[in-house]
Amino acid sequence: MTSSDSPKRSAALWLPLAFIAAALVFRWMKLTSEGMTLLPNFSPWMALAFTGTLVMPRALPWWIWPAAMLGVNTLALGPTEALDVESLAIYAMYAGAALIAARRRGSFSIAQSLGGVLGCGLVFYIVTNTAAWLAVPEYAKTLAGWLQAQTTGLPGYAPTWHFLRNSLVSDLAFSALLLVAFNAEARLRSLPSLPWLRRAAA
Repeated sequence: MTSSDSPKRSAALWLPLAFIAAALVFRWMKLTSEGMTLLPNFSPWMALAFTGTLVMPRALPWWIWPAAMLGVNTLALGPTEALDVESLAIYAMYAGAALIAARRRGSFSIAQSLGGVLGCGLVFYIVTNTAAWLAVPEYAKTLAGWLQAQTTGLPGYAPTWHFLRNSLVSDLAFSALLLVAFNAEARLRSLPSLPWLRRAAA
């Protein structure tokens, strides 16, 4: 890459960055607006951590998105609620997804990127629900109790699989927006774009 390519590559990031900024604003609104109660677990976090890291240049460190998430939560909820042990463990899982994505920059197709964010979202769901199963006394500490935590949840509440559905839908939706934005601007500026199914042979 020549020095003249650098401004073009930087310019190709504006559209994905706009979607990332919009996703952070959406999260802020959900945290601070009592009326935004539709689609619990519908958030951009995993898409930002995994797919956002994939489409951003190597000059941006992988931990920038988990740090942004931490900042938004702290400003919206206050440090006491945003920095408790459970929340810190969640941020660590997002950081893990971002680190995995950073190691795969430039090698994933669009299909692999979407599959990757779905895999990260599923692992996140299983781990957090397992933690709830261990912590909540109403769950029997048996295999049946663990399966209940992963599927139907506790009586009187929405089934936990609803949260998985909403989470995976949001992961796919925000990731697709980022990937489409990245490819659209890359093609407009004659830059390399992500292949749909697999990376083209060198």
